[in-house]
Amino acid sequence: MTETEIYYFSGTGNSLIIAKDLAERTNGRLISMQSVVNRESIEPTAAAVGIVFPVYYATNDCGLPLIVTRFVDKLANIGSKYVFAVCTCGDMPGSTIENLRKAIKSRGGELAAGFTVKMANKKLHVEKQEKMSRNQKKKLEVISEFVAHRKKGKFETRGPLRKIVFAPLLFILIKPAFYRRYRKLSNSTTHLPFCELVPLADQSFRTNESCNGCGTCSRVCPVSNIKMVDKKPVWQHHCETCLACYSWCPQEAICGEIVSYNGRYHHPEVKLPNMLNT
Repeated sequence: MTETEIYYFSGTGNSLIIAKDLAERTNGRLISMQSVVNRESIEPTAAAVGIVFPVYYATNDCGLPLIVTRFVDKLANIGSKYVFAVCTCGDMPGSTIENLRKAIKSRGGELAAGFTVKMANKKLHVEKQEKMSRNQKKKLEVISEFVAHRKKGKFETRGPLRKIVFAPLLFILIKPAFYRRYRKLSNSTTHLPFCELVPLADQSFRTNESCNGCGTCSRVCPVSNIKMVDKKPVWQHHCETCLACYSWCPQEAICGEIVSYNGRYHHPEVKLPNMLNT
């Protein structure tokens, strides 16, 4: 039996590269969340279970991609498992690890440890990218050593002082602004919960004249949210907002308000076939 199973979700390849490295270091099996999330229940067979994913919506005090929430909600018989998590982020992870910890507890399990790994979300100069890669390797050595010895109690999340200082700003300014943005992106005329607005935000995607109908966007989408109609992508409104379609389009033909604050980026060591095979 495999000693460790590493479940991951990745849009840009950042979390994929971390998951692959961890799987190699722990002699683990790599499993994409999208390959199992539609099952009725997900019951890991390994003694140790790793969950690797990017931080989303941290400024909305969430941090968990919707697919991660759905994945955790289907976990079964994990009470005896050693569960750890690694989230990748370009900035601060907010309450991501805390939220994951609560979700795992609701499934009868315990999050033994939760780590964060800072990664680029835009193209960097070679020297900066190499420095960041070295830091990531050092962090992964620490994580894999922690996991190998089944240690517990390490949770990299927003500290109590930051919570107190940040709380008024979060609830008075940031969360309402974040909600308004996604309500606009989804063209919603009603006050839907935030988690229902996110899948509809793909309504603001567009393609420009560079689109040649290659279908890469459809094949790279981890949740099959894009259909090709008359050689043009049509989003199906169950989007993860992972921006894989935008980041991996070879013609840079995908645009729209949803990506107005994002530069095109994918991990330099991850190639398109790696994403198509996840």
